[in-house]
Amino acid sequence: MDKLKCDVLVIGGGLAGLKAAIEAKKYVKDVLVLTKGYAGRGGCSSISEGIINAPIGKNDSSELYYEDIIKGSAYVSDPKLAKILSENAKVAVLSLENYGVQFKRENGELILNLSGGNSVPRTVRVDPPSPGCGKIIPVKLMEEAKNKNINFIEGKVLVKLFQKNGRVVSGIAYDGKDFLEISFKSIVIATGGAGNIYKNSTNPSDVEGDGYFLGFDVGASIIDMEYVQFFPTVALKSYLILPFVFADGALLLDKNGERFIQKYDSNLLEKTTRDIMSRAIFTEALEGRGIDGGAHISYKNVPEDTLKTKYSKELKFFLSRGIDVTKENLVVKPSCHFFMGGLKINDKCETNVKGLYACGEVAGGTHGANRLAGNALAETVVFGEIAGKNAAEFASSNDFDYVDTKRFFESLPKITDDSSEKELIKEIKEILWIYLGIIRDEKGIKTAIKEISKIKNKFENIRSTKDLLEYFKLRNIIFVAEAISIAALERKESRGAHYRSDYPKEDINWKKAIIIKKEFKIENEAR
Repeated sequence: MDKLKCDVLVIGGGLAGLKAAIEAKKYVKDVLVLTKGYAGRGGCSSISEGIINAPIGKNDSSELYYEDIIKGSAYVSDPKLAKILSENAKVAVLSLENYGVQFKRENGELILNLSGGNSVPRTVRVDPPSPGCGKIIPVKLMEEAKNKNINFIEGKVLVKLFQKNGRVVSGIAYDGKDFLEISFKSIVIATGGAGNIYKNSTNPSDVEGDGYFLGFDVGASIIDMEYVQFFPTVALKSYLILPFVFADGALLLDKNGERFIQKYDSNLLEKTTRDIMSRAIFTEALEGRGIDGGAHISYKNVPEDTLKTKYSKELKFFLSRGIDVTKENLVVKPSCHFFMGGLKINDKCETNVKGLYACGEVAGGTHGANRLAGNALAETVVFGEIAGKNAAEFASSNDFDYVDTKRFFESLPKITDDSSEKELIKEIKEILWIYLGIIRDEKGIKTAIKEISKIKNKFENIRSTKDLLEYFKLRNIIFVAEAISIAALERKESRGAHYRSDYPKEDINWKKAIIIKKEFKIENEAR
């Protein structure tokens, strides 16, 4: 087995990881980015719609932005993290233009859009806007990272971390053939969320909760795992209908052509937050008023010139699929989109394990019970920089340490022609969608816990496999499923993206965060 070492190891080649690596390189010599796919071209960053929030407008401010984050979080966001995001987003977002990212402007001024949950227009968009146009951001950061002589290892998955005396010191990576041992002085986990562990998801296949397991396995706490955001308006399985269209006049309709969103948010209507819209569509379908499990979007009230200019790319895309949205309604459905929860961090992106930092979707607390539209990319650039800087500073004042990895390798199953992991993963995805999806209740959650426990027992008795990568994937997914179910059962109320039909209202006594610590011990943190 090959071995190498670096000052700072960054796990994940998306926007958060690249930003962390670029920042860390300012302070230390050896920065290594390890990614299971291709750096700058994997994870959710590579398929994003390029929308990103920042308090840029004349009628906006960091204070107003902070208030929107807190309100959108159902008042359970970590206020320190929300404040950091609101105060640093403007500089962080505008700095992307220094790397060659272009945002849509008119007469030299940035065009600001109104996204769900935001009280004023503050969402900029990559120019030219088109499906997946956000991929240019990690590509440009990748170019910058290479110019800074940051090292990359692609196509290897970090499968295990090791700690010594409360400090994480090394890890094992695997590519399906060979193992690699990496020693480091500090590490930044930027592996994204776990959206693809649900049956219906907008996330790429490589977003499966690796970072949650890796951190928890060495003692890091996790927070807010009950809060899973579902993107409400997904067309043709994976095409995201962005919230701007509702600000321009589009409407949600049931199968009878009736508008229904006013029953769920009489104030914001279609400009409501994603959790409310997802629940509205899901409920309408559940009660027999939906269309194939979803609802219709009508574009008839969107001005024709707006459709043909602002949404020209979308019009062409759907026409290529035989759908003319100027003449017919579009069917949309909710799908798993984003995890608000993750590794618990402080204002330096530190976990409770020395030398272990986290940023981006893998870190929890910033969004509380619900993330505002446009805050995902904002979070990555703000906290990526913070994580990289602090990880480098830790590395500068600490040396390498080493542990014996023999026991880990002895615990692995033998390689044979037999394998059951893929079928078990399929079962978990179905369980999560049915019992831990948009609408939950105690009976369903307990059913999920029971079924997940059965799958975990099967996993623990695996003695042979033909694919160790699938084995590690199953291990990670089981852990994330357990964490979601434990937190969902514990929170006996409905708040944000966590909706329980047996506790359908918010409870002031639950204005607190659920933290899962080592050995699944639960603690609460007041908000």
